[in-house]
Amino acid sequence: MNVLGLSFSDHEASAALVMDGKLVTAIARERLTRLKRDGIRWGGCRLDLSPAIQYCLDTNGLTIDDIGLVVWSHTDHLPGDEVYRLLATEGGIDICRRPLLPIPHHFAHACGAYYSSPFRGDVAVMIVDGAGGPFGAMMKNCRGPEPELIAKDSIVIQNLSPYEGDGSRELESFYRFSDKGGEILRKVIGHWCGIGAVYGHASKLIFGDYLDAGKTMGLAPYGRPYRNRMFFEDAGTNELRAFTRLSSPERAALEARIEKWRRHTTSSNYKSELLTDFTASLQLETEEALLTHARWIHERTGLTRLCFSGGVALNCVANTRLAEETGFEEIFVPPCPGDDGISVGCALYGASINGGVEPVSHPAYLGHDYFHDPEAMEALGLERCFQERDLFDSVAREIANGAVVAWYEAGAELGPRALGHRSFLADPRRAPVRERLNAEVKNRESFRPFAPVVLAEAVSDYFVESNPSYFMSFVAQVRDGKREVIPAVTHVDGSARYQVLREQDNPTLYKLIVAFARQTGIPMLLNTSFNRAGEPLVETPIEAARCVINSTADYLVVNHMPFRNSATGGLWRTANLAAAAKGSGDARNLADQI
Repeated sequence: MNVLGLSFSDHEASAALVMDGKLVTAIARERLTRLKRDGIRWGGCRLDLSPAIQYCLDTNGLTIDDIGLVVWSHTDHLPGDEVYRLLATEGGIDICRRPLLPIPHHFAHACGAYYSSPFRGDVAVMIVDGAGGPFGAMMKNCRGPEPELIAKDSIVIQNLSPYEGDGSRELESFYRFSDKGGEILRKVIGHWCGIGAVYGHASKLIFGDYLDAGKTMGLAPYGRPYRNRMFFEDAGTNELRAFTRLSSPERAALEARIEKWRRHTTSSNYKSELLTDFTASLQLETEEALLTHARWIHERTGLTRLCFSGGVALNCVANTRLAEETGFEEIFVPPCPGDDGISVGCALYGASINGGVEPVSHPAYLGHDYFHDPEAMEALGLERCFQERDLFDSVAREIANGAVVAWYEAGAELGPRALGHRSFLADPRRAPVRERLNAEVKNRESFRPFAPVVLAEAVSDYFVESNPSYFMSFVAQVRDGKREVIPAVTHVDGSARYQVLREQDNPTLYKLIVAFARQTGIPMLLNTSFNRAGEPLVETPIEAARCVINSTADYLVVNHMPFRNSATGGLWRTANLAAAAKGSGDARNLADQI
């Protein structure tokens, strides 16, 4: 059976396709519309997923009539007839003539995490996000094992909302999955007062967007947490602890000061004590709340493996503490734990009840290849360069000399983190490259850190690892003596949000890093997403070319074809050599001085 999964989400609405049990394609609508976080309340604010649906169908030579089942999840758990009416109004692809199955938001997250994980057998699954669907609407309008079990009153439901009625939404959910399917164990609901909602509110206060939680996490290491709790208060019982928003005069006063700062500041100085201590406290309290939840499900199930998903699972610092301090031996976080992964969970659940799911070999690279026209690239201002027979050595040499290289390969990753198919790459030894990437290439805040992608066999030489981080889902402390060697990827607290690269995951990027290691002795590169602030990751080669020209990156490599950005005019090389001459009295290659 061909199963189409659809996420009608607030943000990062998406579509995914499973064919005969195999996950083959998935894409967030933002990649096609070029509207950041495109969903029913962000971006285009449309329900219609036709661009993403057509992408999945065309990639695999199908039409909508070839789809045997459409599994979908709406962020508000709307009734089916209302969803169909809205889709008809917007004039998209008619999915309503196919068999349709609506499932709950958190259950879709859980299915995506479990079925895309390397685990089989009994596994604990924990979902934490800003808010899932309304609980009352879920019980009325969704199908599947979760609402059926809840209806039997055999599940613990903790409502943290002070309001009556159906307004409470899913906040945190706990499951036990096996090859036979998923079983809901406990659900915390409330009115936008859970862990993810509190973190999102603080992010919006500082950065202006509820979904800028990644910036908040990056700023937190610059501060010192308060002595007293400021964000969460305990709810529930000692056996079933939950956490809800803490309101206090002290917190209100702090938020008023931050709001005043946002209204009156003319600079981008986020490193003020007001902001850094606020975010450090939020991060620490969030970690402690998540630890409590993870310990509960570990004790409740006695299992050794945990899948963690939902938007809060993008917090790789908290994920690392879960791996180190909860008793679980293995933790899996999918590369798309946010709402772009909902469609994957929908499609995989549909496959699981119709013949089963094949193991997912790599749950990130789910886009399709594109043909690129070299002449079209040159017309935009790029120049062909290097000889393809020594491509990897040439690119590695330029990176070692200070260049920023945009690396474009095959189909794009699903999720917010570039994993080597849509990446800017640079030399991790060069601290100044951090400032250039933030100020010029990425056009983003100066405090934002960058990630290393490191060969799997060299991880222990540079990092203190607690859980393999194949999708940049965890952080590790950079070993003493190595921080000064790779300063561009070492955050202010000595950590790095690292990506472990095995040859089978991405042979091309692996080969490039081997070439870089051969020339420099460093088995890693700085890796950051191929986009600029406010933009989705690039999808097509033409988008990649335009981004490179606008970003002042030095080179673009598209499916092994290298181009030089003529707009930079070699200024990066001149500046680097001048700096070398000033510091050493000659113009030796900077790589020789590091």
